[in-house]
Amino acid sequence: MKWTERIWKFWAARSLMIGAISTTLDLTTGALVLYLGGPTRAAAMSGTTVGSTFSYFANRHFAFKDHQEPVAKSGLKFFLMQTVLGIAHGQVTVWLRDGLGVPYLLAKMSADLAVVTFPQLWLMRNFIFPAHKAP
Repeated sequence: MKWTERIWKFWAARSLMIGAISTTLDLTTGALVLYLGGPTRAAAMSGTTVGSTFSYFANRHFAFKDHQEPVAKSGLKFFLMQTVLGIAHGQVTVWLRDGLGVPYLLAKMSADLAVVTFPQLWLMRNFIFPAHKAP
């Protein structure tokens, strides 16, 4: 088996790829809100909403292949995680952009790495989509 196939079988690699797509959706949405004259917080939060909605369904079905737990249960856990991380993420983005003058995309991506990427991976594997043991 090739090393690329072995990596692709690992849930974290699939989830990080989904994260890259989610980030693209997130940044595009946020940039559009700013282009239309919206405030930084609205841009950050709307981008996160669009990106995280995609992220939930793609992670559930593709990265973690969780078909045992009802959507409502894992969806609620994911929503709560995203709410807490989203508030922290929005605040860091505002602080970087409005407080320190960092350009929006750099501020947003820095907040993504600091607040979301690794904490979210850990929470998804351990609480949102925990590995189910075979009967």
